[in-house]
Amino acid sequence: LHTLKEKNCQGRPALLIFIFMQNSLMVGLTQADMQAVVSTYDLNDFYYPTLFPLRETHLLTWKMIEAHAGIRLAADLVSRGNPLTPKARTSATKLSGEIPKISIAREKNETDLTDYDLMIASASPNTPNTAMVEAWAEDTRYCWESIAARAEWIALQQISLGKVAFTEENNASTMNQFNVDYLIPAAQKIGVATPYHTTTDGKPLSKDFPKALKIGRDKHGVQYKYAFMNIDTFAKLINQDEVIKNCASLLHSVAGISNTPDLSTLNAFLARRTEIFRGLQIILIDQNITLEQANGTRITGNPFADDVILFSESKTLGNTFWKAPIDLKLPASDTLKVLHGHTLIKKYAKENPVKEVTEGIANLFPTWNLAPRSLLMQISSQNWNLN
Repeated sequence: LHTLKEKNCQGRPALLIFIFMQNSLMVGLTQADMQAVVSTYDLNDFYYPTLFPLRETHLLTWKMIEAHAGIRLAADLVSRGNPLTPKARTSATKLSGEIPKISIAREKNETDLTDYDLMIASASPNTPNTAMVEAWAEDTRYCWESIAARAEWIALQQISLGKVAFTEENNASTMNQFNVDYLIPAAQKIGVATPYHTTTDGKPLSKDFPKALKIGRDKHGVQYKYAFMNIDTFAKLINQDEVIKNCASLLHSVAGISNTPDLSTLNAFLARRTEIFRGLQIILIDQNITLEQANGTRITGNPFADDVILFSESKTLGNTFWKAPIDLKLPASDTLKVLHGHTLIKKYAKENPVKEVTEGIANLFPTWNLAPRSLLMQISSQNWNLN
């Protein structure tokens, strides 16, 4: 507490009181300490940074023109001295929307802080510093990973369903203004010849995959190189008699391997049959994200929908647009702040009741600019009926 005496406009002394609040109750924690720890966090356990590489923007909106990753239009042979005839520019599909604010907070209440004080008081000079750091770093990591988990959920939901909607079933509240429908044409949302979610007589290799590849070539002139699916869908795929039979020659070359092929075996078969599958490879999405509904109920599952296969010409599907939170522009606030990647981590103390607060904040949205040229296949039905 500092007091200064000055004269007011009437010439009388005025008492100015400045109160400097403690920005954290964690003993010895500084901005540099928090920056050093948070900077070690990475996104290696998440798919979206690879599928949707980060791209900073200065606006809270995103706009992306449909990509044409697989188109190689050949140049013409022309006579020397003749003027060139420009090629027609294909009409581009423009996708746009708002970038939502994603945030989470975690608190240490009076009981937690009392336990923390007891730990500090009983610590000996030989107590490792890691114990002191873990006391606050568990909250910063929790908030960092929670922001990434929401970005992952958005990314995997939309590429498996062609749209994403925020309701009380998957968010703390309904946020319709951030819903996105990529308007994938009906001809690119298909079923299979024989559903194989509960049977083993499906025809993925002889009918379904070739049909999907043909649609890509005929409608967009692209070659689908990747088939994305979750683990459960893959398990149904490799249990089809047709798949087991076609991969048997590879399996029998190694003694003791079961008749059900694994990912590498099936991908090796697809690679060998280039005349049919044109280099198609399967990519598995093995992820679990926990959502808390508006009523507090928690649901854990893979955001990539069951019984769906996404066919795409590229492993890079778009970009994750992000903007630094406005909180970063308040340098005079009594809060520790660290920006790492697209996520801002804040830490501060509050009174009445006493608590230590850690926040994670990000403005981001993964945008799927290859959506209009991709194909979604539902293996549980002869027609697409998931939305």
